Amino acid sequence: MHRSKITSFLTCCLMAGLLAAFGPAPVAAQETGAVRGTVTLERYGPVHGAVVLFVGTGRFALTDEQGRFAIAGVPAGSYDVLAQRELLTAGRQTVTVLPGGTATVDFELGLSPVREDVTVTASVDGTETALEAFNAVTSMDAFDIARESAASLADALRNEPGIAVRGFGPGAARPIIRGFDGDRVMILEDGVRTGDLSSESGDHGVAVDPNSAERVEIVRGPATLLYGSNAVGGLVNVITPQESYRESPPQGTRAKFSADLGSPNSQAGANASVQHAQANGVHYWASGSTRRTEDYNTPAGVVENSATEASHAQAGLGWTGDRFFTSAGVTVNDGRFGVPIVGEFHVHHDDHGDEHGGPEEEHHDEHEGEHEEEMHGTTDIELDWQRRAGRFDFGMKDLGNRVIEGGRLSLSVVDWGHDELETEAGQQRVGTRYDNRVYILRADVDQRQTERLSGRFGVWTQVRDFEAAGAEALAPRTDLTSFAAFAYEELTLGRFRVQFGGRIDRDDYGVAERMGGHGHEEEHGHEEEHGHEEHGEEGEMHRPEAPDARDRSFAGVSASVGIHADLGAGNALVANLTRSHRAPAIEELYNFGAHAGTLSFDIGNPDLDAESTLGLDLSLRHRGDRVRGDLNYFVYEIDNFIFGNRSEVIIDNLPVYDILQGDSRFAGFDAEASARLAGRTWLTLGIGYVDARLTANDEALPRIPPLRGSLKLDIPYGGFTLSPHVEFAGRQADVFRGETETEGYTLVNLRASYVWPRQNLAHILSFTGYNLTDELYRNHTSYIKDRAPEMGRGFRVSYAVRFH
Repeated sequence: MHRSKITSFLTCCLMAGLLAAFGPAPVAAQETGAVRGTVTLERYGPVHGAVVLFVGTGRFALTDEQGRFAIAGVPAGSYDVLAQRELLTAGRQTVTVLPGGTATVDFELGLSPVREDVTVTASVDGTETALEAFNAVTSMDAFDIARESAASLADALRNEPGIAVRGFGPGAARPIIRGFDGDRVMILEDGVRTGDLSSESGDHGVAVDPNSAERVEIVRGPATLLYGSNAVGGLVNVITPQESYRESPPQGTRAKFSADLGSPNSQAGANASVQHAQANGVHYWASGSTRRTEDYNTPAGVVENSATEASHAQAGLGWTGDRFFTSAGVTVNDGRFGVPIVGEFHVHHDDHGDEHGGPEEEHHDEHEGEHEEEMHGTTDIELDWQRRAGRFDFGMKDLGNRVIEGGRLSLSVVDWGHDELETEAGQQRVGTRYDNRVYILRADVDQRQTERLSGRFGVWTQVRDFEAAGAEALAPRTDLTSFAAFAYEELTLGRFRVQFGGRIDRDDYGVAERMGGHGHEEEHGHEEEHGHEEHGEEGEMHRPEAPDARDRSFAGVSASVGIHADLGAGNALVANLTRSHRAPAIEELYNFGAHAGTLSFDIGNPDLDAESTLGLDLSLRHRGDRVRGDLNYFVYEIDNFIFGNRSEVIIDNLPVYDILQGDSRFAGFDAEASARLAGRTWLTLGIGYVDARLTANDEALPRIPPLRGSLKLDIPYGGFTLSPHVEFAGRQADVFRGETETEGYTLVNLRASYVWPRQNLAHILSFTGYNLTDELYRNHTSYIKDRAPEMGRGFRVSYAVRFH
């Protein structure tokens, strides 16, 4: 595994970075000035806790209790400045900073359903707006999330253009970005991988609760340079309240509380968080949440075994000085959710621990002709999961060095485990146990920003220990050691900005021998042979031998170049060309056996090569007083694309999927446009489409979402807003072999919300009615869409309060 070599190399890199930070002589003083001003709310006075952002510089300030802000050391020049606080916004203003002078700019905020998106995930400078970002980015703030009151991260994002939901029941929902799923889409919490196993199987869920977030950012398209090869399709970053101001927390106390109820799944949840910072730089935080749902209703009846429950607690302590900051925190997550339908296909055990195939022929005869509301098998499968995470950060800022402005070292340890519980005839047992421990160390160094050049470089390493035992222990115990070094630069040339960068990745897999179950065919060969003869199904055959599991190593380079053109009058054109490398995942290399979580019998391929993606992203953006929008086009040519190739062979009542490689192409668009009709009334259209297929035979890839979109009208009156909302999806008839077509649908939703902002407080009360026509519809990207429709008519009511 060469861990000692990697650790030594990483240590050398970190030492070099520290020497670079302190070694060179300080740079001569630039001609700088200062900016100050106030932020107020119409009719209510000063606003505390508003963010004032200097566009394109990464600099920001927070307002105090009198609504005042000030920032010194701003290089001379002209800047666009904007101010925001949840649901409150003001238009951009231009300010000119003179050497030795102080410029003044004041803002009056107003309620608006449409406002600038701000991102830290896709920014080399730390903070910038979506208009200036090179990637296509969408951001949801705490009140957006509170109004959704979604039971999962995927559900909260489902109406964003280009986003679909992978489903195996509500507990296993996960976002799909531009048709990419699994190991090609990364889920982060505060910029760090969550450490769960949601990417590995369709019946595994995401650990993060969006209702505890300060903001959720979606990056569409490759984000591999900063975050690694698993972000080739995009990423979702859930940003907690303490992470938003980890390096410079505002003095005083900030707190949030929210609660929600809903149907048709008897949803109930609550979340609370508090952060406090003292004048001496010490700050601490704590948060907690709980959420549960029951089996959900559809127009065809109840989907059995679809209930969920989850809880989380988090606490931490930190200190921030003029040039240094440090913090440490812990997170505890626990949850449990049912996996509908899958009990009919799981690998059973008798009292002696022997395995046999999935449901018997008599089982199918028994269920023939039953109504759709009786959608459950003889065995209930639940996932009981736990996540324990610890994180330590140390950083430097405002060093005034010739080369280095600051940097951060972050160490994270995540311990994930879940038991797949089988309940049959009132008896419950553990069918499979998963353990996944991940150690992540990352060092980022921020270059000193000049008039033309800014950038970031760093190193990252991960050590992962994965083990599964039981009926669905498809892969042997595997250790993965990964290392990466990256650099990301932006060059400003007047109205044009050029981005370029590269990343080197290495992944080393070390595997143990297969133990029992799927690895020792001779122990069960007679029983399996007998079972196949008894079933007598066409195409069924003896179980093949498991491929030899052997150590593998992968190394590759990712690179990108992009241009951002400011066309004036709030318009921008962005083009990015990327070359991305992705090493195969554990499940692609080593899985073997009946995999009820993907309704397949998987045969992994330890001889796989790494994927290589050549991508082109084009984006046209506009920000105006009456019209604003984004139009994004993308095309990705992927060499050695890894996919499951469905065969005609049936084992354990599941089709065999051989993991193969072939070239593929993903092409499509996502767009969002908003128009102000009258006063503060806005009409917003969002839409997304992707075509993904193998280029050799022009066959569509599996579970690619159809054309999807939404149309929303926001009609405000004072603090009250009425928002009729229509979701729609086209028919998906371009399907992979063995996949069924899915009809299109149209859903009618209605939301009414009331916002009551004050100087230090903001309240929001929201009521949402969804699928008001009680339409029976199916999600094409759900593994169980043919058996389990989506939710029927329901409502959600939520309340949230924010204290600054």
